[in-house]
Amino acid sequence: MRSTTVLFSCLALLALAGPVHASARPAAAVPPPEVQEEPFPLYRYSLPNGLAVWAQPRPESHSVAALLVIHAGSRYEDSTNNGVAHFVEHMVFTGTDRWTEEQLKQVLTRNGGRYNGWTDKERTTYFAHVAAGDEDLALDWLAQVVFHPAFLPAKLEKERQVIFQERWGRYGWFMNALESLGFGYELDRAVQRALFPESSLDVRTTGEDESLERLDLDALLSFYERYYTPDNATLILVGAVRPEDAAALAVSRFGDLEPRGRPEPPATPPLPAFGPHNVVVRGPMATDQVRFVAGARTVGRFHPDRAALDILASLVEGALTREIRYQRGLVYGLSASNVVFDDTGYFAITTTSKAGNEEIIRKEADTYLERVSRGEIGAGTVAVAQRALKGRWLLSMEDNVARAKWLAEWSSALGPDDPVPDYRAALDAVEAEDLAGVVARYFTPERRFVGLHLPVVTLTGGIEGVIIAATLIAGLSATRWLGRRWRAGRCREVQKEAVRA
Repeated sequence: MRSTTVLFSCLALLALAGPVHASARPAAAVPPPEVQEEPFPLYRYSLPNGLAVWAQPRPESHSVAALLVIHAGSRYEDSTNNGVAHFVEHMVFTGTDRWTEEQLKQVLTRNGGRYNGWTDKERTTYFAHVAAGDEDLALDWLAQVVFHPAFLPAKLEKERQVIFQERWGRYGWFMNALESLGFGYELDRAVQRALFPESSLDVRTTGEDESLERLDLDALLSFYERYYTPDNATLILVGAVRPEDAAALAVSRFGDLEPRGRPEPPATPPLPAFGPHNVVVRGPMATDQVRFVAGARTVGRFHPDRAALDILASLVEGALTREIRYQRGLVYGLSASNVVFDDTGYFAITTTSKAGNEEIIRKEADTYLERVSRGEIGAGTVAVAQRALKGRWLLSMEDNVARAKWLAEWSSALGPDDPVPDYRAALDAVEAEDLAGVVARYFTPERRFVGLHLPVVTLTGGIEGVIIAATLIAGLSATRWLGRRWRAGRCREVQKEAVRA
């Protein structure tokens, strides 16, 4: 009996321990890669089942970041199943064919690794970061979580409650009711709704209350079976791994998966029929400041104008910061960026300031854009922005996980023969006249917008109201107390006079 118990204990430990490392596994047939050297060496394989495998070796590293990207997010939803992509991401962590929920969360951590998953508008990403030599463990774990989840009915309601807690409870109906009355707080969402008509870009990634309550196991499985297929996924490995080993491990762990066809991506939303768009939300804020955002609808991640728009954003941010922050002191901070999706995007200048300053900020932004359109920005100024952007990009590429995340952004729409763009080379190719061109092309009436978040109820206002109310109540109480004292004293005097009489 004792030996049987020991035997079962050993078997359980072996099951939890997971795979052996690559060196102990037999070599697998590996398709030849597409190789590019810039912006860094990248080896791209395509398995027979359609899974894309990208390996970016960094021999000097002591770790490996492994990302498995499913090319579907909240943009692939509609009002009937809003929140399903994020719900599926939660459910795959609740157990697999081989591991319970508790076991799968120990497989990597007991070896010092870490893991996570996240859902955005166009992708759902799962990642494992492990020490060098544990890459097969990471891929086995990813294969189990992403392609062999158990979807246990008993876990459904528990995870639904977790999602509601993640989004701070069942408040969505209340915020939607406020929006229908002209109130709200989600300025970015309101801007996206104006710029991208007939699109799901404005849906909440975590879902609405009604849709989350309605989603059942059949709805989750329907989404999963449609989008969680190897030919709709990209496996990315960055760090201390040889490309040929990465490919062999991918074949070993994912090669037996059956493809089901890659779904079509969402259609690019049409341009608005008119503009400019004045977007206003009125809702609670911490102070009585106004949040200001202005810009224009632009283009997506893969468009040739993206680099020029990034340089324009850097120049606009610097110029407005000098004028509005350093010279006038109207704001604490200001940012400008070109927000990109796969096929579209928008340029946004964002800041927060005292009510009444928003018109000054808008005019300063328009003045600078007019200067750019007239060709008044010289090559030297452009060169400064190019150096800054290249430096920031290089700093962001130091970490294996950050580099893998950057590669994941390009994985959705690149064909097998399309190279990952060399961002630094794209920046270097931009000239001053290109900036005038993007302003002329994208800052047109139907594309432009100004958004304001006007505070209706504020924390400071509430505190001031409480102080004023407390003062009034205290004053009233003091007045009533003094009145009672005076009346009591007067009564005593009357009584004394009556006694003397």
